[in-house]
Amino acid sequence: MIRSRTLLLGMALAGLCACGGKAPEVAAPETALRFAPENAVAVTVNGEAISEALLVRLARGRGLDLADARQREQALDLAVETVLLAQDAIAEGAISRPDVQTELDLARIQTLAARNLADARAGMKLGDEDLRSYYEKITARTGAQELHLRNVLYADEAAARAAVVPAAASGDFGAWMAGLGAAEGVQARDLGWANTTQLPPELAQAALELPDGGISAAPVQTRFGWHVFQRVASRPFSPPPFEEVREGIRKQAGDEFLEEKLAALRARARIERESR
Repeated sequence: MIRSRTLLLGMALAGLCACGGKAPEVAAPETALRFAPENAVAVTVNGEAISEALLVRLARGRGLDLADARQREQALDLAVETVLLAQDAIAEGAISRPDVQTELDLARIQTLAARNLADARAGMKLGDEDLRSYYEKITARTGAQELHLRNVLYADEAAARAAVVPAAASGDFGAWMAGLGAAEGVQARDLGWANTTQLPPELAQAALELPDGGISAAPVQTRFGWHVFQRVASRPFSPPPFEEVREGIRKQAGDEFLEEKLAALRARARIERESR
């Protein structure tokens, strides 16, 4: 009787398949290595292939030279042990833990984001004409002088406004800054020499309107806080020749390009912050 019922069940399942019925999908088992090898296989661990490319990256991170036979063996041992530990973690159920999943997500998005930025920078084709144009734009912004400032930063406007009068009446801004200014401010220091592009734009603009030795008549707000400052002195500034800063200009142009790329991505994105 049992045998006949088993036969009938087998026939019914066969009929379902013949009629286009779908067999239940079985999830693929989790593996330590998620993707096919990038190139030649260096070693296989429980059926999972570690590629030469992966070995190269791992060795580079540990400062190992694969051209040296002993160091290559060290790298191979490290790769095998790392995969064994990952496989054991999966077998122990770690992959289903929310904290582990969060760490895996973080590593994934950081890798993809870094690759995106690196590819975008590598794809920039900046010739001499482009770099010279960017250089001229930068040098136009820096202006023809440098400023020497002393600055006391306050967290709120009221404290900054209360400091303006004693700062002006002190007769020695440096001494006042080192004493009362330092005690009441968030930060008090000599900023040294800087051109206007090296200062917060609001502070730079206010400093340009003062004479040498002048003290701000009102606090100036920037993204850092409220500034009470002295323009100690000024001097002519000549930017370094283009040939000396070519590679620095290339990097700066790349940084600006990436900032624009991120701004465009943010502008197109739907970002919804959860209220807390």
